[in-house]
Amino acid sequence: MRSAFPLCLFVCVGTLLGLSSCSSPVPPPEPVHELTAYEQFTAKPGYPVLMEAYTDEALMQQASAQSPIVICLSQQRARLYVNDQVAMDWPVSTGVSSHPTPTGSFKIRFKEQQHCSNRYGRIYNAEGKCINGNADIFKDALPEGGRFDGAPMPNWMRLTADGVGMHTGKVKAGQRLSHGCIRTPHKIALRLFRLTKVGTPVTITEEPEPLFPRLPEQAQLPTVKHPVPAPAETPKPSA
Repeated sequence: MRSAFPLCLFVCVGTLLGLSSCSSPVPPPEPVHELTAYEQFTAKPGYPVLMEAYTDEALMQQASAQSPIVICLSQQRARLYVNDQVAMDWPVSTGVSSHPTPTGSFKIRFKEQQHCSNRYGRIYNAEGKCINGNADIFKDALPEGGRFDGAPMPNWMRLTADGVGMHTGKVKAGQRLSHGCIRTPHKIALRLFRLTKVGTPVTITEEPEPLFPRLPEQAQLPTVKHPVPAPAETPKPSA
């Protein structure tokens, strides 16, 4: 009589093969998204509340006076776009709650490299002593024999009829400091001044613009919602 062992072994092996053939196939691993250089920048801890700026020099070689600039108030950041890609991203300080920076679509309407405000600055008495370091000459009286010195605002790029514009100024990451203007670090303001022309488009938004390449984990990036009081040296030019 033949042993039943080979038959049982055949049945067991067949059963295992059948079970393995009926099991669900293992899905292939999802492709890993490799972060671009700019995505790596925005993924840094603390972004957008950083003093660090980003520049893509390859894109900047293609930049022109028609490359749009976007200023995001909630992030206190500004970006220059080339071919719908971020070529530059830098910190700004915009207007405090009592002098808010307006939102909307604008164009640079006037430029002056060595500009001084004709409204905000310092008032000196006849002896040459500063008696008001945050003067509004439209409201504050000038003493007899005194003088008014408008606040310097280098690399001035005017956006509105009432004197809001971009210029070199003191910037603190994530803080609104000005009388309405968009303060920009000097090196970036100088580069923008050289690139832009009258007519360069500038958009000011409260929230990040649609082109801003947000990563899923950046959905809750910190924003700046609470302006701080303007310091004494803060200027804003008027028309």
